Formats: sequence, C-alpha cells, structure tokens
Amino acid sequence: MKLLLPNKLRIYGWIILLFGIVLGVIRFYFGIKLEFLNIKVFAVYSKYFETNYFRVIDNHVSEELTALLILVGLFFISFTKEKTENDFITALRYKSLILTFYINTVLVILSFLFVFGFGFINILVINVFSPFIIYVTLFKYFLYNAPKTENTMDDALKT
Repeated sequence: MKLLLPNKLRIYGWIILLFGIVLGVIRFYFGIKLEFLNIKVFAVYSKYFETNYFRVIDNHVSEELTALLILVGLFFISFTKEKTENDFITALRYKSLILTFYINTVLVILSFLFVFGFGFINILVINVFSPFIIYVTLFKYFLYNAPKTENTMDDALKT
C-alpha cells in the first residue's frame, strides 16, 4: 500500500512515544513543570485569565509537547509498512481499522452515558489516542494469530 510510511520509521515511533510517556509521567504524575518548557508561543486562541486571539503568549508547553510526542509516535507505529507487505496484510489492516471504529464508537457512547463533569474532558483527551492504541493492538493480534502458510485476503477476513 503506497500510503504507508517506510518500515524504518517504526523504531522512531517507539522512541518518540517513549519520550512522550516519560514527559507525561514527569508532568502529570509527579506534577513537575520543567522550567525550560516555559516559552513564548503564538496562540490563535488562548483563554486563561484573559482571552487572547492571534497573540504571542507565555505558556508552559509540557502538556502540548506530551500530547504531540505521543500522537506522532503512535501515528508512526500505526502506519508504517511491515517488512513484507502484501494483500493479506492489507486485509488485516482493513479489518483492524473497521473493528477499531466499532470499538472506539462503543467506548465513546458509553462515555457519553456514564461519565460526567471534568472526567468527561479526560475521556475526550484519551479519545485522541485510543483509536491508534486499539488499531495497533488489533492489527498485531491478527498478525500474530494469522496462519503461517500462504495467506489470502479471504483468510485475513476470517481470522
């Protein structure tokens, strides 16, 4: 499939993801704000104590950097080619993608029904990353459990 990234980017994806997780743990678990991440940034929209449009503001970017690193890392992991990419692998990707949307939609519906207040904001943030995590998990599961013989698209859709 021509839309996939080169296979060598997968390792970079894991490294970027690891940096994002470490930064997230430092910021959110330990509550540490690394001083060098307090910088001036251009904001299209910002609302803290006052509302700003199209201005340069002072901001601590650890939250944004954490999300960006995790998202880019998961993107690279999700959409890099396998060493051997064929129609069988493409069918497994398709199946994984469809099931990811089913599962993620059910999780979001359950969140609408049972999670309220600021907890729901956390769910929305998690939902940015959850499709990638679900997709990679399903795809690797199907790939691992695939028959090791000559695979066809029909075999992929049956697993």
